[in-house]
Amino acid sequence: MRFLPDGKVDGSILSKRVFPYLGSIQSEVLVGPNIGIDAAVIDVSKLSKKMVVSQDPITGAGKNAGFHVVNVCANDVASMGAKPMFFLSTIIMPKGTTEEELEKISKDIERAATEIGISIIGGHTEISSKVSDLILSGTMIGFTDRYVSTSGAREGDDILLTKGAGIEGTAILAESKYENLSKSLDHSILESAMRMINQISVVKEALIASSLGAVALHDPTEGGVVGGLHEIADASKKGFEFYPEKVNLYPETKSICDILKINPFALISSGALMIICPKDRTEKIMTALENESINSSIIGKITKEKRSHERVYQDELWRILDTNI
Repeated sequence: MRFLPDGKVDGSILSKRVFPYLGSIQSEVLVGPNIGIDAAVIDVSKLSKKMVVSQDPITGAGKNAGFHVVNVCANDVASMGAKPMFFLSTIIMPKGTTEEELEKISKDIERAATEIGISIIGGHTEISSKVSDLILSGTMIGFTDRYVSTSGAREGDDILLTKGAGIEGTAILAESKYENLSKSLDHSILESAMRMINQISVVKEALIASSLGAVALHDPTEGGVVGGLHEIADASKKGFEFYPEKVNLYPETKSICDILKINPFALISSGALMIICPKDRTEKIMTALENESINSSIIGKITKEKRSHERVYQDELWRILDTNI
């Protein structure tokens, strides 16, 4: 075990701990990551005409940070109707980080990238005494011919939700509050809850819904389902009617939320996708999702201006992580 020195990580270490983990190989990448290479070159001549780019930091995902950052960024791009293709990461680690820990982050990034079919084309990696914990930020690039936006919702449209509420939050809380939760819950339930992290991608359902006429898509992250509804309403200058009883809650989510006294509809929900569509498209989209073993339900409708639920000002995850519960 060798600790990494301050500053930019040496090229020989990158060659051993980072560069072997570059996700899917795509012919469009003409110049990818390597020692002395500071930028990527991509041939876009045969790609769709519209490029969609998203960036997100990850600061509270624990040991799965690498897996998180790829999926969160990919979800944002896919929620615009674009296929995520290329990823760049910035990894800033505190003093005391080992080469093996860096390699673990790289492997986690590659695992997510490979599952979705994404090429890792570059980034930056360093040790800094200015940080006390891992800071990981990612940039995702995707392409599409037709994009959708959260601003596309119209009065009378259905609001669908895939999978269920609080997926990402459930996984993070099961890991971070494991000791306390294990006093009330069986270890098998907590282990199952932590594995829910593997459900956080919404790329497949986003591309299906976009191709079948969805007018808006949204990945409800911080603020959960209620926060996502307000973000759609804000972007579209509309209101919404929300039916909480129609939202799927996984048993793991319900158990953890009950014990921690958490509102599951205000818990970070990466892994669920909000699909806004005209009523005449709803059945077709839900059937297509079901054919791919993705469950969905109608959880509300877009209204002219009235909103049935109050805005969320702090995600339940952060409220609980800041306590000794």
